[in-house]
Amino acid sequence: MLEERNVGCLIVESDEKLCGVITDRDIALKVTGAQRDPQKTTVKEIMTADPIRVFEDRDLHHLTSLMRTYHVRRVPIVNEDHKTVGIVTLDDLIALLGEEMSDVGKAIAEGFPQENSL
Repeated sequence: MLEERNVGCLIVESDEKLCGVITDRDIALKVTGAQRDPQKTTVKEIMTADPIRVFEDRDLHHLTSLMRTYHVRRVPIVNEDHKTVGIVTLDDLIALLGEEMSDVGKAIAEGFPQENSL
């Protein structure tokens, strides 16, 4: 599924509620690296059970604080019923920050008159 969707992690749910996260790194280290049989190893055996999560109404500062505190690159987003509604990755935040910095740069550039070159 990771390969089909071209993603690095998947949410694991039980009864429509978040119960784990499995990453390509989990597979590499806990299956391939440990020389386990991938045909006999279950997702439950190698996933991160009961991962940290954030409610969808929390702000980005709270999210980034959790990521920094728990040293994670991916955080599932849940609604008030604890159902998974999405996931935010460090790559998502870097892309957002890049866009924000670009907008700041444009605003600064537009705020200063251009000098005529002689």
